[in-house]
Amino acid sequence: MVKAAGTNGLDIQRDYICVAQYSPQEMAVRQIAVQPFASEGAGDFWDAVSTELSGLRKKIKFAGTDVVCSLPCDMAVVRTLEAESDELDQQEVLRFELGVGLIGGIGEYAYDFYEVDPGSMADLRRYLAAALRKETLNKLKKTVKGAKLNPYIVDVDIFALTHVFQANYRDVFTGAAVLVLGEHRRTKLILVSNTSYIGYGVLEYDVDEHGIGGYASALNSEVGRLVSDHASFLQGNSAPVYLAGGLFADSSVTSKVFSGVSKSEMLNPFRKIQCAAGMDAAQIEANACRLAVAVGLALRGEEGQ
Repeated sequence: MVKAAGTNGLDIQRDYICVAQYSPQEMAVRQIAVQPFASEGAGDFWDAVSTELSGLRKKIKFAGTDVVCSLPCDMAVVRTLEAESDELDQQEVLRFELGVGLIGGIGEYAYDFYEVDPGSMADLRRYLAAALRKETLNKLKKTVKGAKLNPYIVDVDIFALTHVFQANYRDVFTGAAVLVLGEHRRTKLILVSNTSYIGYGVLEYDVDEHGIGGYASALNSEVGRLVSDHASFLQGNSAPVYLAGGLFADSSVTSKVFSGVSKSEMLNPFRKIQCAAGMDAAQIEANACRLAVAVGLALRGEEGQ
């Protein structure tokens, strides 16, 4: 069987699903979909996702059945870990450290480790660890397969964001940057330098409950903490802040963040990658903040071919 050209990215958030299909031949995103849904008060979350996926399958034509999926970061455990450089079995040390404090023990999780700035430290090696409950992973796979799709790669949303950032900003990206993925209840941040992960943070701020008045100040404080905690990697340089996620579809939130967070701007997933999905410029701009992760997932799938 000839494999359909292109890769599919599927981003599942708490209140919307996004799909992006990337064509390597055209070097463009040729199909996109943004599907809001109400998971609260609608019964089981995965039942709601299943219903929306079935509807999306009727609206767009996937490039084959393989999809690269992501889950919201709040469904995962993300931690910074360290191991001594002369430790021969790095994986075993990291596995032990990650398991400390995990509810139910590490045997109930699928996990991976991402080394931070390899070769930068003589005595220690630093990692970001991401762990997903196997129960959650199985629910995801069952739901996606129920829509006749094959989730052959599963990632955490904030890590997928780095792929779309590198693809679109490589020409200006010469140092560190803070990538922000904002949703209405929780904001995730990741500090990257060149192609390496450096640090990670979470801002627990429910905009629906507390309003947008204090959000910019809280985000600015968390950005400052993240940069300060990893100042040795920045070597005195500042880190621009790039915004993505459904929260920033609200222009009132975005304008306050622009005013309250230095060097902040929207992350444009179509800055270098062409969008050939048949939407006009206004529609693309309005949906770009929600589509960033899905585009990153599609690009990751292309790298993994």
